[in-house]
Amino acid sequence: MALLTALLFSACFGAEITQPSFGSDGIDRSDPNFVTASLLVMSPGDELYSCAGHSCIRLECPKFNLDYCFSYESEGVVDKIFTFFMGKLKMGMFAIPTADWLKMYKDIGRGITQYRLNLPPDAKQRLWKLLDGKVSEGANLSYDYLERGCAQSDLRILREALNPYSMAVSSWPEQYKQTRREFVDGFTASHPWNRFFLHAICGAELDREVPNMQKIVVPSDLLGLLRIAKVNGSPIIDSEGVELLAAKPDVKPSFFSPAVASGVVVVLAAVNWFLKVHCLDWLLLAIQSLAGFFFSYLVFASNLTATDWNWLIVPFNLLPLIFWRWRQKWALWFAAVLVLWEIGMIAYPHRLTDPAYLVLVAAYIVMYARIGWQGRVRHPVTVANPTTSRSCADIFEQLRRANEAARKGRG
Repeated sequence: MALLTALLFSACFGAEITQPSFGSDGIDRSDPNFVTASLLVMSPGDELYSCAGHSCIRLECPKFNLDYCFSYESEGVVDKIFTFFMGKLKMGMFAIPTADWLKMYKDIGRGITQYRLNLPPDAKQRLWKLLDGKVSEGANLSYDYLERGCAQSDLRILREALNPYSMAVSSWPEQYKQTRREFVDGFTASHPWNRFFLHAICGAELDREVPNMQKIVVPSDLLGLLRIAKVNGSPIIDSEGVELLAAKPDVKPSFFSPAVASGVVVVLAAVNWFLKVHCLDWLLLAIQSLAGFFFSYLVFASNLTATDWNWLIVPFNLLPLIFWRWRQKWALWFAAVLVLWEIGMIAYPHRLTDPAYLVLVAAYIVMYARIGWQGRVRHPVTVANPTTSRSCADIFEQLRRANEAARKGRG
C-alpha cells in the first residue's frame, strides 16, 4: 500500500490543495474526481458480531486504476472465542480490492450500499494516506467494539482527514439523548437472541454519559450522522445510496424468543411452589451458577471492553451455590434483594438490561421465596411459654394431682 500512496501523492502532496496541482505526470490532483471516497454499508448478518452490519471506506483513483475498500477487521471470533472473552483479540486495518470485497459479501448473501462522501479534494487524499498508514501498522490493536468498532473507527479517521476543516452538526436529533446501551438495544430489535447476549456482555460502561460523537456505535448511526454533518456548508452525504449488492430477505424472528423462554421458566417456578420437585430447583440453580460464573469472569478477570461492572451479577452469581446447604435461612432475604433489583431496573430512567432478564429473575424470586417460606413452616420460631411448651406427660400429671387434691378435700 505504500506504493499506492507514492503514486497518488508523488511530488505534490503537502499543504491544502486550493489551486490546480499538477504532478510530473501532468495529472491535476486538485481535481475533485482525482480521488473519490464512499462509505460502504453492509447489511446485518446472522452472527452476534455481525448483527449490526458493517461499514468501510471505499477509495477510487481512476487515473491510476486504483479501487480499494479499507476496513477494520478482527481475528475470527468463532475460531478464538475464549481469546475474545479474555479481551485479547486483535484487530487492524486492511485494504481489499473492491472486486474481491464485493465477491466476498455476495458469497455470504449480505447486501452492500454505497454512499458518496462529499469531501474536499485534499481531505480525500489525506484520507487515503491515513488509511494507507493504518494498513501498514498491521493487526496490532486490541479488539474494542466501542472505541474501535467499524463505525467509530471510520468516523474518527474521517474527522482526522478533514483537519483543518471541521465537521459541523447544527443540531443533534432527539435520539442522541439516549445512552449507548439504548442505541445498541435499538439496532438489535429484530435479533432478540443477539440482543439478549449483547446485554449479557455489555456492562455499565454503556450507561455512562459520553459526547454524542462517541455514541456512533453501528453503521446506521454513522450514516445518520454523516447525513446531517456538514463540511464547508455542504452535507457529507447528500444523496441516496447506490445498491451494489442486494441483501438476502430478512428471516422472521423465531417465536421462541428470550422473553418466551424466560416466561416458561417463570411458569415452571410457579408450578413448583405446589409440586416441590427438587430436581427443578437444582436445574435452576445450575443455570444461575453458570451465568454467575460467566458474569464473575467478565467483571473480575476479563480485559474485554465494557465489563468493569455488570448489573446482572447481582441476581446471577455463585453465592447461592456456595451457601446452598443453608438456603432455608437466607432464601427469603435473597428473594427480597431480587425484588429490589427488579424495581431498580424498571425505575431507572434508561434501560439497563434486556426485558427477558427481568422475566427470568422473576422466576428466581418465586423459587427462593418458596424455599424460604417452606423453611419457616418446617422450623417455626417458638417463644418460651410455660403454657405452650409443656409436654403431654406434664399436663396429665398436673390433672392427676388436681383430682387427687379434690378427693382429699371431699374426704
